[in-house]
Amino acid sequence: MEKGNEKNDREMPISRLIKLANRAIRKEVQEQLKPFNITPTQWSALGIIYLRPGLLPSELQTILLTERSSVTSLVNGLVKRELVYRVDHPDDGRYKKLYLTDKGKELAVQTRDISTVLDKKLGSAYSPEEFKQLKKGLMKMIRTLGKS
Repeated sequence: MEKGNEKNDREMPISRLIKLANRAIRKEVQEQLKPFNITPTQWSALGIIYLRPGLLPSELQTILLTERSSVTSLVNGLVKRELVYRVDHPDDGRYKKLYLTDKGKELAVQTRDISTVLDKKLGSAYSPEEFKQLKKGLMKMIRTLGKS
């Protein structure tokens, strides 16, 4: 995080603090993923498809909160790297269901604990009750802003 004094930190808008926290988390995840040569978005997609084999790209788009063109590019890249493959939807050939290849499954399994490691690292800065309250506060914020 940017160096500052405690007074300036307290006066910083919550939206800026969250942006800085997100940047720090993303940087940490990128570091953890370097040995696997995948991006945080690719990692998220692999994890989602691992948990929900056969999901449609439109469903992946909704979960990742991204644009259709971004998901298309993401999936094309994963297919090219032989981590994901597409299967025609049985009811409508215009739709493709997404599945992990064996290589994709292996990578998803190898990297699935990164979130747990990150949670432990973040949690170590808080008491268990503080960490629980932080998560509760973030969920409350998400629900509040999600209504607009």
